[in-house]
Amino acid sequence: MDEPLSNLDALLRLEFRTELKKIVQDLGTTTVYVTHDQSEALSLGDRVAVMRKGRIVQLCDPLAVYDTPADRFVGGFLGSPPMNLLPAKVGPAGDVLHVADAAVAAPAQLAGYGGRDVLLGVRAENIGIATAAGDPAGDATVPARLEVLEPTGSAVLLTVSVGDQELKVSAPATFRARPGDTVRLRFTPETLRPYDADTHLLLEN
Repeated sequence: MDEPLSNLDALLRLEFRTELKKIVQDLGTTTVYVTHDQSEALSLGDRVAVMRKGRIVQLCDPLAVYDTPADRFVGGFLGSPPMNLLPAKVGPAGDVLHVADAAVAAPAQLAGYGGRDVLLGVRAENIGIATAAGDPAGDATVPARLEVLEPTGSAVLLTVSVGDQELKVSAPATFRARPGDTVRLRFTPETLRPYDADTHLLLEN
């Protein structure tokens, strides 16, 4: 199937996507589905192949390709918003990441990468956020400037700046702040995906 839903309006496309998945499940037939719509790829596929310049760069189940992109390209391609990528430096012991002027706990796979420059990949929904006044653990978080708020109904999409780098953060619908405010970002080591600064490949144990 080559983008069979591409000419439908948004609501009809969503309905037909559900029906199409039911049909494929009932038939039990192997189906190759080609699409540029990442939501369709993740929702319809049992396995997802991400292609770049005619080559498959990652092939695995949808949740894995979204949660653990094999390289910077896949992380930046899948997801709305795409994965944030933030320059960082691994501390000498591999247990700390230096981000801008702050330090955060490093994921376990960086134990052998002390002193390396990395690109820190993190999804918008995996970044905790609080106003500076509402965060009692300020030294364990990264300060950022709030630039833009975009209410989406179930959440608020924030654009924040850490130094000269912009990040997207998905905050609860109840989050309240104003552009220009200082906010604090909290990173959980288990949700961080470090990429080599030169090769852009995921760093693993």
